[in-house]
Amino acid sequence: MVRNYIRKTKRQSWSPEAMKTAVLNIINKQMTYQQASTSFAIPKSTIERRVALFRKERSLNKACKKELGRYKSFFSAEQEDQLVKYVKILESSLFGLTPKELRRLAFEVAQRNGIENNFNRNICLAGIDWLRGFLRRHKTLSVRKPEATSAARAAGFNKVVVAKFFSLLTKVIDENQLTASSIYNCDETGVTTVPKSLSKIIAVKGKRQVGSLTSAERGQTITLEICMCADGKYMPPMYIFPRKCMKPELMDGAMPGAWAECHPSGWMQSEIFVAWMKKFIDFSHASLSSKVLLLLDGHATHTINIEVIDLAKQKFVCLLV
Repeated sequence: MVRNYIRKTKRQSWSPEAMKTAVLNIINKQMTYQQASTSFAIPKSTIERRVALFRKERSLNKACKKELGRYKSFFSAEQEDQLVKYVKILESSLFGLTPKELRRLAFEVAQRNGIENNFNRNICLAGIDWLRGFLRRHKTLSVRKPEATSAARAAGFNKVVVAKFFSLLTKVIDENQLTASSIYNCDETGVTTVPKSLSKIIAVKGKRQVGSLTSAERGQTITLEICMCADGKYMPPMYIFPRKCMKPELMDGAMPGAWAECHPSGWMQSEIFVAWMKKFIDFSHASLSSKVLLLLDGHATHTINIEVIDLAKQKFVCLLV
């Protein structure tokens, strides 16, 4: 697709208002097709086609709407407004989407809603042309370089950010009348199978090498998803092992209720977090009469995950990043 298309013909140079007037005059038998074509500078064949569409659809706006040729907008105005709203919420929470993440989110939205599109299915991304058109249609958004709010943490830890977060937290708690037993916080942590620092032992003086038995000389990092409630109860953790297939032996000695998932990277993935969310919904007993608040960090598997957002809405779980 041409980046900056310059119109080469006068096709569709008419306005929708002129087309509406022409169609109404013909429907009310106040003009013939030829008279309407001459009066409003619209091709006769175009008026005939629009009148036929109006008689079929019985919608004047639809019959007189100007199309964009073969390059059409995939999302409706309402759907794009929802995307804009979501982008602004994440940006205000200091977890703004990169252009690539927004393209991935647009692809997921189109796939989940069965919207016809020509996005790249090999890399699961919307095109750069779509992104540029999206930003052009919504002038309140632009690609900008973020400023580091704090050197210690990219999310920022300062008076303004903290006050804004707790203001939003208070609002959500008051609106949903939540108690301590309905507020949860979850996060990932990495645990190595072999500790890097070992306790000192008493050994023979002068010995060149002193060893201590471990399961391996180099350990692997396992990700754990931890969740705890404000009233003190905790949800059994989920283990993510860096492997493709699960072995029951890996869970020997695990705490009751804990379960495991596998991924070659050993890190949290979107589909794994969806599985965890389903377990969390069962654990928290969220319902219409007993809503639950779940506090998350800005990890991409949490914020750019349409299925998790849908699950939360359906099961009355409020998400706060």
